[in-house]
Amino acid sequence: MRTEERWDDEEPGEPPWHAPNVDGAWLRTANPNTADGELQNIAAFSSGITRLTGARRTYAKTVVWLVLIGICVTLAFGVVGVVRNW
Repeated sequence: MRTEERWDDEEPGEPPWHAPNVDGAWLRTANPNTADGELQNIAAFSSGITRLTGARRTYAKTVVWLVLIGICVTLAFGVVGVVRNW
């Protein structure tokens, strides 16, 4: 993390540096082992995906959909297993 630079130290063609993704309520990053930290991580992940374009965006969307489908299939098999043994 760059902490000793000022905003006016940037080169003319360089994009400005932004602070890490912080919680708007507390103006700090949350502990990643808490629910607040997980929500910040999800927000950072989703904002990163929305900035992707082209093949990388397609690949990222495919991976997210595969994960969601895997979660749904796992839940369905779990419900079927509970109902079958009941």
